Amino acid sequence: MTDTTDDQLDRIDTEAAEWVIRRGGGELTLEEQQSFEIWRSVSPLHEAAFCRASSLWSDLDVGGRKKKTRQRQTATHAAAAGIFVLVLGVGVSWLEPARWFADYTTSTGEIRTVELNDGSLAELDTHAALTLRYTANERRVIVVGGQAYFTVAPVSGTEHRPFVVDAAGGTATALGTQFMVARDGSDADTTVTEHTVRVARQDHDGILRSVVVSEGQSVHFGRSGLSDPHAVSTTTLTAWRTGQLVFDNEPLSDVIARLNRYRHGRIVLAKRSLASRRVSGVFACEDIEGALTTISQELHVKTISAGMLVTIIY
Repeated sequence: MTDTTDDQLDRIDTEAAEWVIRRGGGELTLEEQQSFEIWRSVSPLHEAAFCRASSLWSDLDVGGRKKKTRQRQTATHAAAAGIFVLVLGVGVSWLEPARWFADYTTSTGEIRTVELNDGSLAELDTHAALTLRYTANERRVIVVGGQAYFTVAPVSGTEHRPFVVDAAGGTATALGTQFMVARDGSDADTTVTEHTVRVARQDHDGILRSVVVSEGQSVHFGRSGLSDPHAVSTTTLTAWRTGQLVFDNEPLSDVIARLNRYRHGRIVLAKRSLASRRVSGVFACEDIEGALTTISQELHVKTISAGMLVTIIY
């Protein structure tokens, strides 16, 4: 089975689990029901994943009882959803063999700086992993997962080897000193904060394409190929280095994805209609619960938690 197929099945299982949780939390709107029926009919894989997830949900005994109050019902669904998420591993890479062999890793919520063999510095964000492949000809760092900010020891004196960061099938070769590489599965981004970086990746036709990314620019690459450099707010993207998360009119779904990286357990949207709600603000990486409280108040949505297992926004 290829990585592509694995990723596809993981995505389908995740979507199936989300649908089961949402259906278990209350009656869907007409629009949501139509979206669910469309999703379910896309392929037999979708139907099979939904049946598996429904069976597990049923085994947790959350579906056929009338509760005395709506609050108790919602709390019961939250607790069951927590177990459900844990059992399925929805959205969480519980088993990551590549991390087992990495030279440097950070745990959930941890941010730290390491000095590499050549004197270069790598700042690792939460749940990141790096593997070193230094040889006589090059200094290669593989970003296994997460994101890292590099301050590169320059080529000078006895150090003649280029500094190359490998991620998601692409490479970023330092032509200057400071840049960040963020990897999420089969996709990655390179953001330059000082001087320039050459980023290269093969396109679908096998042709190697490369671009020079200047200070204040970023590129995205993955299975879809290599994008053109575009201007970004480097201060916003690298705010985690000072323990902050900055959101500038971003969709709630994207915000939750980033908050989840710094938090044990999961934050789950009960209604997909909430995904496009916009969020702006500056929050502390070490106070995700506080960020979640502020966001829920600003958006006038409710949350309910099952300990640290799962928090449902509805």
